[in-house]
Amino acid sequence: MALIDSNTYIEPTSGTSLNSARIQFNNAFRSLLTNFKSPATPAAVNLKASGATIGEQDGMLYRSATTNALYISDTAHKKSSPVGGNFTRVGIGNRIENGIVSLAGNVASYEIGELVATPSASGAISGNARLYLISANNGTMADVIDVGIPPENGSVTNVMLQLTSITADRIKDGNVLLQKVDFTTGTGDGGVGKNATLKLSSTIDEDTSIGFATQNTVANVAIQHIAHSVGVTSGLNIKDQAGNYAPIAANIATQSAIFGGQTTPVALIPAGTIMAWGGAAAPSGWQLCDGTALNRTTYAALFAVLGTTYGNGNGSTTFNVPDMEDRTLIGAVSGNISRGDAAGAFSGSGVLTTSSGTAGISAPTSTFATSAKDSATGSAVTSVTATGHTHNVTVPFVGVLFIIKT
Repeated sequence: MALIDSNTYIEPTSGTSLNSARIQFNNAFRSLLTNFKSPATPAAVNLKASGATIGEQDGMLYRSATTNALYISDTAHKKSSPVGGNFTRVGIGNRIENGIVSLAGNVASYEIGELVATPSASGAISGNARLYLISANNGTMADVIDVGIPPENGSVTNVMLQLTSITADRIKDGNVLLQKVDFTTGTGDGGVGKNATLKLSSTIDEDTSIGFATQNTVANVAIQHIAHSVGVTSGLNIKDQAGNYAPIAANIATQSAIFGGQTTPVALIPAGTIMAWGGAAAPSGWQLCDGTALNRTTYAALFAVLGTTYGNGNGSTTFNVPDMEDRTLIGAVSGNISRGDAAGAFSGSGVLTTSSGTAGISAPTSTFATSAKDSATGSAVTSVTATGHTHNVTVPFVGVLFIIKT
């Protein structure tokens, strides 16, 4: 830095006139004032006493004309020194910037641990009047963290959280103001875990909801809690923008084992469920009941239910599903039919034909005298022969596929 006046402090002697001593003092003070109000920190050449360089000293104050902030030389407590030497702001206090743009322009001069407020030039709270913490010494806006204390005068609005309101002068991650909110569970006494809860409060007669993709007015979805009121049961709905119920995709859907009860949830459709299906092929998550052999590992849940009851597959890695083709279902286990039994098949016409055989007919006989006085003769049945025959029965039917849940 350039010297306006010599900053060498000349100690007055007994022979120095009062006027000369005053000039020496004035020149030294003027030089110190100039040197310590500059974009750059004082250098050793600027700090002299009686012609000898004394350099930077602990406790020495320096006010930067660029950052408009006060620094102190402190070799013991300095964490970093963006301005040079041992000059630090540790222990002095937080800084104030004229909005986020000014903060971004001076971010390279901030140190880890500093706080900075960003009110507007007029002092009024603006949309970006916040308190920020410097978390690293990289000198970039990535080091700046919003400590999350919103103003208490109602100036935080929904507009401030919309994607369309994010501009280049805002702190952001790409084009997203809030990319995610992580509710992390902590541990309590003895290491016992604690739950993390997002609580949405409302009066007893008002609904609450959590919206997803709300910027998309066509495809957004919300989890909506319906408040209990006359004719409406309190509960959760998942609806789209038009008020239609939206589908849910999950690994498994569950419900209370007793509808409306408090029992442990069970699968809505457990593996092994068999049902009639009107389609031409089994839907995803189901298999045709056609006797197919399935892999025991791939379909472990179904194998745990069926085992080898309906077929042993290859005897090691596969098993068979029930074969319902051209067959109907019948109750098993408690009667003459056991689980897994199967016999016969319907014909294409649905006609059942009985087996043929020889009919047995019994004919009782009676004896009578043939030497009656009348000349007429009598006859009697002495044997009966019956041949076998069949009966056809047509069973009304409609063909559908049977499928089993995997």
